[in-house]
Amino acid sequence: MYFCKLYFNLFINQNQNIMKKLFTFFSAMVTVVALNAQSVDYENLGFYDEEQNQIEELRIGMGDDLSLNIGVLNNGPDALATGDSLLLNVAINGMGLGYAGWSTAELASNPGGSLVEVGTPWIATLGLFSADEMDQYVDYIGTDFEVCINITAKIANDVDPTNNEACIHVYRGTVGINDLAGEINVYPNPATDVINVANAEGAQISVFDINGRMISNIESASSNQTIDASGLAKGMYIVRIVDGNNVVTKKVNVVK
Repeated sequence: MYFCKLYFNLFINQNQNIMKKLFTFFSAMVTVVALNAQSVDYENLGFYDEEQNQIEELRIGMGDDLSLNIGVLNNGPDALATGDSLLLNVAINGMGLGYAGWSTAELASNPGGSLVEVGTPWIATLGLFSADEMDQYVDYIGTDFEVCINITAKIANDVDPTNNEACIHVYRGTVGINDLAGEINVYPNPATDVINVANAEGAQISVFDINGRMISNIESASSNQTIDASGLAKGMYIVRIVDGNNVVTKKVNVVK
């Protein structure tokens, strides 16, 4: 597998006030329109550790920066055309944060050889967030969150968009924090009229919409706390549980 490093910060919509200062777009994109759109199938192979073993979760210390190794494969039939760009759309806890990526010139200049060839798998190391950035916004993202990355091309036609996305669960901090994340249960999911939070007695529970607005707040929860969801619009919500220095976030979909 080939290796290529991309370090960038991301941005979110101005209405998403909680984290808007965290993410700043940083990636030069070539926008020259290709004369003939290519047909490609970029497959997201998922996430890998430093030994190239595939992983479904990542545990890091509170002082560690967050970098992810993601596998990419173009199944063809065409290679990426000159003037096109390979895009990465990153979301955390279901909220899209923006795009970053590579132009064909950047991919072709990789020391290992061209990364636009058909059938050549490679791994990109993505430096996403510093420890200080995650600390600054721990009230929103918590120490237990999901990162999803969707891969596509800017101009080319993706013949199979169903294999573009992969998600990984990230746990930050001590074993105690990770245990707390595993014990807390938010259900049903999807929810209609009520959201239940189990095993969070005495914790503060807050519910946010996708734009970061607080919808509900409970200062000291019961062991099986009930939250009224009958007045919520359909969509995804973030449930944040704070117990001392431990912060856990869960996402729940509300359907009507």
